[in-house]
Amino acid sequence: MRRSVAALLPLSFALTVFGSAAAAPRTAFAQSPNGATKKGPLRVALLVDTSDGIGAAIAQIRSAVVAFADALPPEHELLLVTTGRRTQVRVPPTLDRKKVDDSARGITGDHGTTPLMDALLEVDQRFLRNPGDRVPAFVVITGDGSESSAANEQAFNKWLTALTTRDVSFDAVVLKFKGSGLPEAIAGAVAQATHGRVETTTAVNTLADKLRAVAERLGREYAQ
Repeated sequence: MRRSVAALLPLSFALTVFGSAAAAPRTAFAQSPNGATKKGPLRVALLVDTSDGIGAAIAQIRSAVVAFADALPPEHELLLVTTGRRTQVRVPPTLDRKKVDDSARGITGDHGTTPLMDALLEVDQRFLRNPGDRVPAFVVITGDGSESSAANEQAFNKWLTALTTRDVSFDAVVLKFKGSGLPEAIAGAVAQATHGRVETTTAVNTLADKLRAVAERLGREYAQ
């Protein structure tokens, strides 16, 4: 990436990520300003890191994607995106969980660095900005490696500011492998803007359970 994410993000967002010395797993969560009553159904964009930042956890990531898809209630749309060397939409918005499961089982490591900022901006523009009668939601699985997005700080900060006025759900699980931490900073910034959640973990074998729990909670919060 051309510039440090810590430098380009608003200071309040960056400090949320870098200012804590809490040991993993850690969960950061801010209550929705709209209270507990939420409308549905959802359109969920599941962004999955397939770069070098996820280490050797690709098998656990496949299982986590399947666990999430199978646990998300059937009325919610789901799209699957991988963020390895580039942003790849593997499955566009669908209610067909088999399409997502089949694609998830074919996920392989793309190596390189993750373009997480680019992916968030692109997916939001293409699929979540105008989701019809659905509530837009991001769910992100990412490592803590390097970030390679081409987006500039003005564009990303403008997007973050706009998110504060929109009803967007955000959850992220960050796999900690002693990387640069830039994807974690990006996830933390979006979580602050959306009153979302970021959880970090070093236990890759718990990833499927964590993603299943996210899907089940979303199902409860946005039950019709």
